[in-house]
Amino acid sequence: MSDIAGLTDAGNCSGTAPWSVTWLTWPVLFTLAIGVIFHAVRFHWNLGLSLGAITLGAIATLVTLEFLYPLDGRWRMTWRSFFGRDIKYFIAGGLSGAATTYVFGFIGLKLATGHTGPMTDWPIWLAAPVAILAFDFFQYWQHRWSHEADTGWKRLLWRTHAAHHLPEQVYVLMHPAGHPLNFFLLQGLVRIPLFYFLGVSPESLFAATAIIGLQGIFSHCNVDLRMGWVNYLFSGTELHRYHHSADMGEAQNYAVCLSLLDVMLGTFVYEPHRHPASLGVANQGAYPRASQFWQVMSLPFRH
Repeated sequence: MSDIAGLTDAGNCSGTAPWSVTWLTWPVLFTLAIGVIFHAVRFHWNLGLSLGAITLGAIATLVTLEFLYPLDGRWRMTWRSFFGRDIKYFIAGGLSGAATTYVFGFIGLKLATGHTGPMTDWPIWLAAPVAILAFDFFQYWQHRWSHEADTGWKRLLWRTHAAHHLPEQVYVLMHPAGHPLNFFLLQGLVRIPLFYFLGVSPESLFAATAIIGLQGIFSHCNVDLRMGWVNYLFSGTELHRYHHSADMGEAQNYAVCLSLLDVMLGTFVYEPHRHPASLGVANQGAYPRASQFWQVMSLPFRH
């Protein structure tokens, strides 16, 4: 039986999709995103609206595919899971993310008056990939340290990040589920200061953010979507599903966008013939359930 026709390992459900869906979804979405980026920069489109179009287009496409061709029925989004659990994290994460971006963005704008950095005059085709690599490198270590949790500082990082791993499903609209402190660490202490000191232009920042965001959304999709050899460069569904595995031996793949970092740093897990038997955290009883919103929000302040 082929890889696409079915998944036969123990614990795996055979949620198949047509060949065209399995193999063409990512290249089509990625190509469309590059096309929008190119036209937005060339014809001076509103960058915020263009970024929104890429994001909403990807979400709408992938959510539709999840309803039509779910990989695993246990991981499907339901009205109860979304409105009973995820919407609370959307609100908390959205408000905290917006506040963090505004505060640090305001500070950055004040500091950036007349400011130039080493990448200010780089062409977008060079600056955007370097910006992605720079951000993902710092994000990789913040993410990896969160999961290692072998020191007091790393255990604190894990308590801010654990909210994203408590759900026992992975689907597109649970991607933003997380703790506001985790968004603060990524947005306020990593992304905005990093891009400011590099002197990344608005156009290059737009392109980098669009690609990082697309890969983050795509990687959480509950559909049998394949990328083949591209998995060694970009993180997608086949890799990130293992990151959410309840088996700590395979729960790696820490890069959000560039899986090349996992390949280089020894945390790459890629087994295309199967998917994890279960998702979530290893010791579920030691944590509040994902639906217990306020208990989850208190995790960073508890031992």
